Amino acid sequence: MDKKRMIPLLSTLVLSAALVANKTYAEEVAPVMPEEPVASAATEQVVAEESQVTESSNQTSEIETEMTSSDSEESSQEVADTTEPVSESPEMMTTSLDETAQEEMMATTTTSEPTQDVTILHTNDMHGNMEEGRGVLGMAKLAAVVEEYREQGPTLLLDGGDALQGMPITNSTQGEEMAALMNQIGYDAMTVGNHEFDFGLDQLKRFKELLTFPIISANIYVDGVRLMQPYTIVDKDETVAGDEFVVIGLTTPEATTKTHPRNIPGVTFTEPIAEVEKVIAEVEARAQAEGKEYKNYVVLSHLGIDQTTLEQWQGGKLAEAFSQSKLLEGKRLIVVDGHSHTLATANYGDNVVYGQTGNYLNNIGKITISPDKMTATSLSYNDLKDTVPHVAVADKVAQVKADFEKLNSEVIVANNPVELDADRMNVRVRETNIGNLITDAMLEYGQTGFSNKTNLAVMNGGGIRKTLEKDKPITKGGVIAVLPFGNFISQIEMTGQEIEAMFIKSLGSVLQTNAETKEPVLDENGQPLLEPNGGFLHVSGALVYYDTTQEAVKRILAISIYNPETDEYEPLEMTKRYYLATNDFLAAGGDGYTMLGGSREEGPSLDTVFADYLSTYADVIDWSAYEAINPNERLVSISTDDFMALLEEAEEVETVEVETNKAQAPVSEQVPDVKVEQEKAITSAPVVTEQPTSLSQMTTSSTSPVANSSMTPKSMVVTKVASPVAKPSQEHKTDKMLPMTASPSSLISVVTGFGLMLFGLLGVRTKKED
Repeated sequence: MDKKRMIPLLSTLVLSAALVANKTYAEEVAPVMPEEPVASAATEQVVAEESQVTESSNQTSEIETEMTSSDSEESSQEVADTTEPVSESPEMMTTSLDETAQEEMMATTTTSEPTQDVTILHTNDMHGNMEEGRGVLGMAKLAAVVEEYREQGPTLLLDGGDALQGMPITNSTQGEEMAALMNQIGYDAMTVGNHEFDFGLDQLKRFKELLTFPIISANIYVDGVRLMQPYTIVDKDETVAGDEFVVIGLTTPEATTKTHPRNIPGVTFTEPIAEVEKVIAEVEARAQAEGKEYKNYVVLSHLGIDQTTLEQWQGGKLAEAFSQSKLLEGKRLIVVDGHSHTLATANYGDNVVYGQTGNYLNNIGKITISPDKMTATSLSYNDLKDTVPHVAVADKVAQVKADFEKLNSEVIVANNPVELDADRMNVRVRETNIGNLITDAMLEYGQTGFSNKTNLAVMNGGGIRKTLEKDKPITKGGVIAVLPFGNFISQIEMTGQEIEAMFIKSLGSVLQTNAETKEPVLDENGQPLLEPNGGFLHVSGALVYYDTTQEAVKRILAISIYNPETDEYEPLEMTKRYYLATNDFLAAGGDGYTMLGGSREEGPSLDTVFADYLSTYADVIDWSAYEAINPNERLVSISTDDFMALLEEAEEVETVEVETNKAQAPVSEQVPDVKVEQEKAITSAPVVTEQPTSLSQMTTSSTSPVANSSMTPKSMVVTKVASPVAKPSQEHKTDKMLPMTASPSSLISVVTGFGLMLFGLLGVRTKKED
């Protein structure tokens, strides 16, 4: 071939190589997940407020979020290592369907189209609130509302998880009576919430048998096999084609840290969005093979929209992703969510709607599916408070309550040797013996119940409701009366600075004054008392010295924190990280403790923790440590002058100890100076030479009051369970160095290629003219 004819060919190859390289680079760095911000989340059951959740600028609609309001004293609330997603075979997915779902999929339909609206009523995070209460509808009124809507037209009833655990009346039967009530009302499906695991894996499997409707979740695997039926198909009118709803269940991968590790042996949670894509693809393939078409999909999820949740695990992000998915072209998607305890609705484009309805049956979610649109709203307690309860369901609740009261007569402590005082004007004002005992139980649980040992535990006085009288038995019902709100224990990680801010808030109330003299009301030590505050914190694992004569932000004189590794107190360090055990209400920022929000691990209900502690350690607890109703030993109300004198005394004791050691015989002949040791124990305040300007100046050699009183030795081994969560998808980047589209090397290749091609073509033309 003529050499000049080779030039266009060679130049074309050079140009093609440059263009291919640029395309390859673009494909290699394409992110798996969209980067737009997801709707912001509402914290679970915090102080009443309204929060507007905004979508990214390319969204066509806005999400409307209303925080659920509650009395802070009577409300209960709410990323681990990951593994690769578990793959599954089509055969596995097929066998995970129950017979009912298979029959529904195989059923033939007529050619008529739906002409009337379909209503989806939904609940989430009921947490066993079967009884009607303040702001709580209860199951009997829910049943009446559902019955009314069913009489009006096709109605689905769905639940977004965390229904079967929570309130003591529900926990007493491990959720079985709540399951019976849901059967009676006639739910169409529910998904698995993280707290459905709280009674153990075997009990969760038992729910599949107890419930007369499907409990579904597509992304839970045990030893590589799906634990639950992944989806169900709900068809309210078999004579109408196109009105079927394919309902897919999802569970938050946060379940690995929001139930006890012992409840999820061998369990893994795969990525929610990827799992839904997999299920939709399978359903569509089967429908096509059978000559069917499903136009309505529901993702029944327990994901939430909390900002502390990874974006790819959020229900709002899932709704946003599928509004742009080709899998659902020409179809509708309804996302019925739970987990973040948020009252929220949203539309994403024309084909995706999102709804979550708060918690505790404060509301009922309502989504209306019309031929031309979808609308999400909610029915509040105030909207429905005049509803007449369903008689049969009300009778069932009454029976469960009667059985529960009989069960509560079980004796935990045969004879209570001390009065444990929970008077409102006491437990919300200062340290009390009952607050100490409860937080000691929490701190003890925190040594083995979480992934990390707990440094300190706190409990709000507003959550402590009943005195346990002296010389009387402590029953299970008595414990529940003390802690009646169904809160569960949680652990969060905090900095020393956040702990200081927490105690500043706790001790920041105004002072009590005499109504006549207007003078401050003083305690036994001559210190002014604080006004009652439901957010006043009782504590175990901390020594806090404070002076109520100072302005609120300057009251704290010193803080020391328990170290479970050394079994001693150490001065609070501002930048050090500590593990705090509390209830889920406070852990979510309730009572205004915004510094406590963030990711957390969760355990059983507080009444269970307290009852187990009493029954286990009743014979070894040093009850004398709880004789004083107001010990003033952990939260020490003291004047600044007395505090400084205490420090000077402690310094003198330390000097005496040094001089004694110098005069002592060899170690083998040494005898402890009992008097000095007693003085050291009494003066256990942090040792400083002047009033500290920073808490980080404090030093201490004091030992834990918990270890010295009621706590058993910290000898139990923490069992750390490797997290079974599947790794979230990240931006994929290749190790190869490929030229970027705008790079000099790429531009040179393109220019050179075009130049050679033109030169070659010109040469060929000249040759022809010759």
